[in-house]
Amino acid sequence: MIQAAGVSSSSSRLPVVAGALVLLLVAIIMVGGVAVRSTISTSFQNAENVRSAQALSLEALKLQLDEETGMRGFAATGDRVFLEPYYFATPKLKATFARLNAAVLAVGASEAARPLDDALATNDRWQRTIAGPLINRRFSPTLQRKGKQLVDRFRNDIVSADTVLDGRERAINAAAQSAIGRIVLLSVVAAIIIAGLAIAFFVQQIRTWRRLDEERTRAEAMRGDAAALRASYLAEKRIADTLQDAFAQRPLPSHPALRLSATYVPAFEEARVGGDWYDALELPGNRVLFAIGDVTGHGLDAAVGMNRARQALITSALVDSEPAAVLTRVNEDLIRQKASLVTAVMGYADVENCDIAYSVAGHPPPVLMEPGAAPRFLECGALPLGALGEATYQTYRVRTVPGATLILYTDGAVEQTRDVLEGERILLDAVLAATGEHGSDFAALIHRTIFNGAAAGDDVAILTIGFAERAAEGVHVSVGGLNARVSGKRV
Repeated sequence: MIQAAGVSSSSSRLPVVAGALVLLLVAIIMVGGVAVRSTISTSFQNAENVRSAQALSLEALKLQLDEETGMRGFAATGDRVFLEPYYFATPKLKATFARLNAAVLAVGASEAARPLDDALATNDRWQRTIAGPLINRRFSPTLQRKGKQLVDRFRNDIVSADTVLDGRERAINAAAQSAIGRIVLLSVVAAIIIAGLAIAFFVQQIRTWRRLDEERTRAEAMRGDAAALRASYLAEKRIADTLQDAFAQRPLPSHPALRLSATYVPAFEEARVGGDWYDALELPGNRVLFAIGDVTGHGLDAAVGMNRARQALITSALVDSEPAAVLTRVNEDLIRQKASLVTAVMGYADVENCDIAYSVAGHPPPVLMEPGAAPRFLECGALPLGALGEATYQTYRVRTVPGATLILYTDGAVEQTRDVLEGERILLDAVLAATGEHGSDFAALIHRTIFNGAAAGDDVAILTIGFAERAAEGVHVSVGGLNARVSGKRV
């Protein structure tokens, strides 16, 4: 903001003071938030511990009931089968009481320890004075009455312990609510102060803007001119930088058992600058990664989308050997970035076995030229990258022969007649016509045959991968890394 000479020093200090106070209050709110989280977490943990203790008390009550039920059944029938619940529950009851006492102490409900100790002692007494004689077949009404008294006492003790635990849970919840209330109140006060400071700052800014209105009016024209010049400069610089990078060609990977060639011919109109690109990269295991693609649209946005897509594809391809999985990963990346749609073909060529594995995302189908046969289109399909998050892609595998050539191209190669079927026929004818002559410039020869000197209305990229007539023995592809990669791209 332009600073007028008449602005007082107190006014200029106000934003600094207000900013410092805001930072302080924001820090207080952040500390309060951490405290709320810690309080809630502690409260939940304590409540969970209380519920665990209550579950153990319920388990103890259930086990005692199993003891009593088994003993009642045996007393009524004299059949020892009814003693099974008793023998099962008796050893587990003591272990449950040990865990219950530990849980009660962990939640700070020490008042529950006394009734629990009494309950355990009552159960021991019931075992000695009631269960033992009954097992030895000394039945009597007196034993039954005394046993009922002991069982009732045991259950009352468990209820007393549960009451203490319920009270402890309510106390924990109340303490948490109180702490949260204090912290929330502090946050509300801090927010009110921040709002007050914002209003004061806004009022001060309005006063300052009024003083600066005359200077702003005089400077407006100069700022507009400067902005226009800067925007023009940045646009020219972006175009120059991206075009310079686009046409900086690097050598294709070289291998005695492969013939690789590529060409990229941009559209002649600057307004039609597009996003066609291709890549080739040597990999370990006598394999070569190949890719070609086209970003929808034209201009610098297409160039940015092209760079994003090809970098994502190469990165994914270096960690995954399945073409369909690579395209799936790239599709998910572009969906997350809300990037432009991209059509692409990528895959791997196995130099030793003349095997090709590839996957297609909405791109024109590859062409395969084999010795003694007419060129043919390979299978293709699936949606472009960035179109649908749930899109699926398929890996196609082709076993070919030495001397075969795979031709990849962008749609500019088949759309010169505005009739795709006619364009595909012209492409196959061009591949066949160029086969007898092709060498290191096979891709360029195909392009010249298609257009015959005519101007293309769109960018055209062509990449060919040919298997040698006789693969050299003992030849292995060296890992060239990024230095072995060729990028023919359009900005």
